[in-house]
Formats: sequence, C-alpha cells, structure tokens
Amino acid sequence: MHQKFKQEGFDDSFYKLAGEIARVIAINKDPSDQGLKSTEIQRKQVEELLDAEKKFKENILKYRQSTEVYKKFLQRVCIKNRNILSARPYFRETATSFSKNITPAIKDGNIEVLKTFDINYQFIRFIKDSWLGPFPKRADALYARVHRARNILIENNMPLAVNRAKLFYRKTPRSHLTLMDLIGICAMGLAAGIDKWCGTYSPVFRSVCIGRMVGNMIDSYSETLLHFYPSDKRILYKANSIRGRRGIEEMGSLADAVNNAFTEDAKEGKSIPKTKVKVGELNELMCAASTVSADSTVNDEGYGVYSYTQDPNVDIEKQFIQKEETSRILMYASKLPIIYKKILRLKGIKL
Repeated sequence: MHQKFKQEGFDDSFYKLAGEIARVIAINKDPSDQGLKSTEIQRKQVEELLDAEKKFKENILKYRQSTEVYKKFLQRVCIKNRNILSARPYFRETATSFSKNITPAIKDGNIEVLKTFDINYQFIRFIKDSWLGPFPKRADALYARVHRARNILIENNMPLAVNRAKLFYRKTPRSHLTLMDLIGICAMGLAAGIDKWCGTYSPVFRSVCIGRMVGNMIDSYSETLLHFYPSDKRILYKANSIRGRRGIEEMGSLADAVNNAFTEDAKEGKSIPKTKVKVGELNELMCAASTVSADSTVNDEGYGVYSYTQDPNVDIEKQFIQKEETSRILMYASKLPIIYKKILRLKGIKL
C-alpha cells in the first residue's frame, strides 16, 4: 500500500520523520540506563539539564563581562522589544515569580537582582552569542553539556509530540494546518515545556509538556485570516479548547460551557470578557475565524473540506475523485520539459 501511494505522488514525509525519530532515539540510548524505568530515565535527563544550566550560570557570573551581557539583555527587552513579557522565555521561573520578582527588577534595571534567578537554554545561548572575545573554555564546555542534555530530552520525547499532534488532527475538522504542521507546533511546545520546567523532577513534567503542546496547537488552530480583538481571540481559544476536549458542537451548549469556564477563570483572578458570550456572537466569531467551511466534517481521511455542501444534487464523491485526478495530472505536468509546459500554458492550463 505504501509503495502504491509513493508511485502516485503520496507525501511520505511523516514516515521519513518517524524513521528519523526512531534512529535518533536509538543513538541517544545510554547503556547505563538499562534496567531503569522510563520515568527514572527521564528524571536523570531532566536533572542533568538543570544541573548543567546551574553550573553554567555559576561559572559565567565569575567574569566581569557577564554584567555587560545582562545589560545587553535589558536593552533587548526594554528598548528593542519594548515588552517586558518578552523576557519570560529566558528564565526558568514560574509565571508568579516572573511577575512578582523579575518584572520589577527589569523595570528598575537591577542587574544584580536579575543574576539571582534561574536561566534556561534561551538565556545561555544569548550569553554565548553576546560574549565579546574568546568564550571561556569551562563555560563553553558547560554550554555544550546544556545543549546536548536539552536536545536529548526533546528528541527522546518526540514520539509524545507526534502522538499528540495525531490525536488533535483526528479530532478537529480539517483546517489550514496539516499533520506535519501540527507535529512542528508540538515540537515547539515540547521545547518550551522543557525550558520552563521549574523545581525538582516529578512525573508531572510530562503533563506540563503536553499542556504546552496542546496550548500551542489550539492557538495555531485558532489563527484567523481576519483581524480580531484580543478579547475575541480569547473567546475563540476557549471555545476551540472546550470543543476539542469535550466534543461539544451545538452552539448553545458550547456558549454555556465557555461562560462557565470564564466564571471559573474569574475566581482564579484571570482576565475574562466583560459580558457573557452569547450564542449568536460565538457562532459569528467561529464562522468568521474558520479558514474552511463551517460545515466541514471530522474524519480520519481528511476529506471533510469536500463535504461542505448541503445540496443533495451535488455528488461529493464524484467531486473528490475529480479533484484528485486534476491534482495528479497537474503534478505530472509540472515535471514535463519547458517547451511542453509553455504549450499547456498557451492552452490556458495553469501549472
């Protein structure tokens, strides 16, 4: 079956990716891990990364130039980005710690206070890239250690990213995102989860990474061709999240679920819309936000975009076959010599 698809131009990128992931995981295997449980291996890998980051910071702060690098970081955040929140990805600190402690330090330009907070690979790479002159040998060795430990964590957890992307792809109507797009989005969420994990290791580490992956996918899935206000985007994100988790499709029930979710958010002190979400407003938002037909169906084959019509006189299966045949003909035509392509273009065929 796979060979047949390859002959017809089937994109086997997913199979190539799966094979590459398996190959890299085999390379990453440590003989000393034999006999250990998966959680024990993961604990060892996380602790290796955290220890390497900590030792890198301790080593680099011994040099006077570290103060100048921190000044460059403040300039990037405050002058270039003009957004204090853009500093969040660089620290291995909780959101509460960032808002209560790091934000005031950035506003005051207090470098000595900033030096007390844990940093992650993002900040470590910034330090190395911003360093003037030869990078200290000990710090360079620790940088390599951090880079390798982080890569191993990302590579060994890629099957989890692929699994989450496939689950999301199967549960949602077809959109502007392909399966490979979603795998890439999950990989970025995985890297973010690894960079933002705080404290000692626990099995919750896996759940934190999954949360980042799912959040990234919902955010990307909710991207719109039209401009929406932040409040509308918040409603769309919440609606898509609830619809994906609970499978609620009826707009009235979905609106009630969104309002209940916002009520719970308010109890936790989170920002919510000023008024309740009405059924009509939610329906308009979701229709306007959709990059495909609102009536698209969910199925594993990915043919939902062709079943948009409710006209009984339209043969959906016939339309799909015609589209497939046209697509295949154009694919083969694109491989013809230039002279033949010109002839086809003169006949009005766009390649």
